[in-house]
Amino acid sequence: HSRTALARALIVQSDVPSAISEVIEEGYQQLCEEYGHGVDVAVRSSATVEDSAEASFAGQYESFLNIQGAENVVIYWKYCVASLFTERAVIYQLDRGMDPLASALAVVVMKMVRSDLACSGVMFTIDPDSGHDGVIHISSSYGLGELLVQGSVSPDNFLVWKQGLLTGHNAIVHRHLGDKEEQMVYAERSGDETMVIGVTPEERKKWTLERDEILTLANMASHIECHYGRPMDIEWAKDGRTGQLFIVQARPETVHANHSGAQLIRYVMEPVLSKSLRQNGKVLAEGQAVGQRIGSGRVRIYQDYEEVIRMKRSLRDSLAAGQESDELAWEELVFDQGDVLVTEMTTPDWEPMMKQASLIVTRKGGRTSHAAIIAREFGIPAIVGCTEALDSLETGMVVTGSCSEGDTGVIFEGEQPFTIETIDIELDEDLETKIKLNVGFPTKALADSMLPVDGVGLARIEFVLSAEVGIHPLALLHYEALCQYHDCGVIAPELAPFARGLERMDADKWDDLFRDIDSRLGAHSSPRKIFINKLQEGVGLICAAFHPRPVLVRLSDFKSNEYRELLGGEVFEPIEENPMIAWRGASRYVDPRFSPAFAMECEALRGVVEEYGLDNLQLMIPFCRSPEEGVAVKQVLEENRLGQENGVPLFIMVELPSNIIEAERFIDEMELFGGSIGTNDLVQTVYAVSRDDLEGYLHPVDARSPAVKSMVRNVIQTFRDKGLEIGICGQAPSDHPEEYPPFLIDCGITSISVTPDTAVAVRLAVQNAEQEQRMLNEAYELEAGE
Repeated sequence: HSRTALARALIVQSDVPSAISEVIEEGYQQLCEEYGHGVDVAVRSSATVEDSAEASFAGQYESFLNIQGAENVVIYWKYCVASLFTERAVIYQLDRGMDPLASALAVVVMKMVRSDLACSGVMFTIDPDSGHDGVIHISSSYGLGELLVQGSVSPDNFLVWKQGLLTGHNAIVHRHLGDKEEQMVYAERSGDETMVIGVTPEERKKWTLERDEILTLANMASHIECHYGRPMDIEWAKDGRTGQLFIVQARPETVHANHSGAQLIRYVMEPVLSKSLRQNGKVLAEGQAVGQRIGSGRVRIYQDYEEVIRMKRSLRDSLAAGQESDELAWEELVFDQGDVLVTEMTTPDWEPMMKQASLIVTRKGGRTSHAAIIAREFGIPAIVGCTEALDSLETGMVVTGSCSEGDTGVIFEGEQPFTIETIDIELDEDLETKIKLNVGFPTKALADSMLPVDGVGLARIEFVLSAEVGIHPLALLHYEALCQYHDCGVIAPELAPFARGLERMDADKWDDLFRDIDSRLGAHSSPRKIFINKLQEGVGLICAAFHPRPVLVRLSDFKSNEYRELLGGEVFEPIEENPMIAWRGASRYVDPRFSPAFAMECEALRGVVEEYGLDNLQLMIPFCRSPEEGVAVKQVLEENRLGQENGVPLFIMVELPSNIIEAERFIDEMELFGGSIGTNDLVQTVYAVSRDDLEGYLHPVDARSPAVKSMVRNVIQTFRDKGLEIGICGQAPSDHPEEYPPFLIDCGITSISVTPDTAVAVRLAVQNAEQEQRMLNEAYELEAGE
């Protein structure tokens, strides 16, 4: 510490040689001539080792903003050079085997962009968590970019699909509205740099960037990546006076650039356990997940780094008094290997502690904050923007933080079990049977697409409807009519079929519904657009993640009891004795009570194809009871430009005995491209037992039973005889990976779709089954020849 402080002092207290100061002053005068007298500038460090391909030096060296006057520029030039010898920068280099004295540093003086009057942010030309190179990730927040980089603000996030961008489409396939509680703006005096002010509630509900600005930034990022020939980490700013967008820094992306593609490490918590913990109130806090790992340990809460310094002093005093470090209580130590670090936000000063942590939790910040960047580099799970962290967690408690469940990171009470799987990605052997995935959460799709699979065999949009929308589609469509009824008691014609439901709705639920919708209108042009935008972006992100591999999207298949759980659902949904076999699937799409909601669903799916330019979308009709019903749905899809002539192949979910017994009629009359067997519902409809109640029977049945296997074999043969695709997306292959895939291959199945956690095991089982079948065929041919 004393050596680095001395080195900095020697530089700062020395006079700048005139040969250098004159050049700096001359350069500043040139900027003044171009932009006006006393132009305010940024004095920024740029080191030769900073953010090399081997290491990220994010925030290691100093930069200074809002500097005016040639004399001040020279002074702050010295401060930049002196930052070569900050303690954190020296430790960082020593930890990586670098010689701090071999580092060189340039100081860039550039005109300040008035982003304090607009916004600024960071871009990655790959997804920073999964390493997926098909998207550009953009973070944006109001004001100067320092708060975003430090992680003290939760920004807006956008994902742009690169290929759609190149073909001129509006390829913004994902948007996340950040809290953006604060912004950094200019201080009034030069050298005071900046100050932090609050953002109004109205502005926080709006996007910081318009659609065209997002696409402009993405195009800039694409050109920069093309120029350098590698993934890049880019800082940008928008001038609030001119509206112009500027690139202020570009450096190599350092986390995924050095990772071998040979293996994938997956952290897995059993879904049954995760569900049970949620149901039993064991969730302590939630935030944005960084990476896909899981970590557990004892919590250490520090409000800020000053508290760390005080703890270090106290520890130093104890050791100086003769106490041995192994005699100290856990509470007396600053930080132990494997502890969970919980704080407001991190800066480079925290890094020696961060690399010892099993989990990092910050109250503020987004996926491109300092905490997120360093967590990825060290391979540590992090949960950022966790607003409840400092209130719901306590020092000393044991917790488990999971980032393996999508975009949301969850902190569970206690030490919970999880497994770590190492997956070989480079499986060379091509299989005759395609292996596909069942996916639900769009934000997991980028990571799941890295698995050795041939596409998506079942994309469940119900996850988007429940997790991202959370409001009944008809409540969004009829928002104004609902307001009129609530305020005046007048039932509009479109609400007449739901008069009884209107009377059932409690006052508290009306308030919750209107409050939720109103809170989102700043980011969406109308209530119906909340539904359309969220669904379009969810499906679009899945299709972009797997492109050009096909993505088979099952049309909405919520049952009435599940729709009732959405806000406003009580108004529009009947109370049914057995929703499993009642008003669901295809029957809803052509029912006048629900068809307006299905029209919104179609509009969202059409946007995936026409607006984003994604050509790998396939659609599947679930719970279709008769060919006539299927033809009616097909006609609705065609009217919404989602027919096969629009490049969208049509499949049917094979889950009812009628789908199998009348398979040829379904195929011919609906002009199907293929089918997918849903064993979960097929079991219940074959045996006339609700799958919600299967576990309660003395002799429970499943997809391995003779009746179900006989039907599966028959329908596979029918589709194969017609030259069509026939896959399976039910749980049977995932639940029984050693037993069920060989049976399916013997039947001639064309694809098997499984959950991501079983994809590799099923692939290996299929590979072995295909090898055995080839050997049997060769033996049979040899015997026949003799």
